[in-house]
Amino acid sequence: MSNIKERGPEEVAFNATIGRNIKYLRKIRNLNQTKVANAVLVKFQQLQKYEKGVNGVSSYRLNLLAKFFKVGVDVLIDPKMITSHKGFTGNMDWLDHQIEIDKELDRQGKVDVSDSFIEEPRARKCP
Repeated sequence: MSNIKERGPEEVAFNATIGRNIKYLRKIRNLNQTKVANAVLVKFQQLQKYEKGVNGVSSYRLNLLAKFFKVGVDVLIDPKMITSHKGFTGNMDWLDHQIEIDKELDRQGKVDVSDSFIEEPRARKCP
């Protein structure tokens, strides 16, 4: 008998909502996954799993994310957060497209590292 607990549809939907909200807040602030992951004391791969809804976010990390983004925890768990965001135009095509890309990369066993770089290479000083 396995110790692995099957996630119900409500838990899957809840994790997906939180992940979508994290990704949205990160993208509108032009942050990469590594920067956000470092702020909440996880690796960027773990943040990717949060954003995809694969892994649930602990209450401790949820609190750290809320503080980092300067929002309440209630904002991160709100299924209507993105559509009610001030200035939201109603067009979520870019986010839906990115989620589809992530799913396809998962299906192929590949990792999307486009959001994982810390910073661009620094120019070398000339002597």
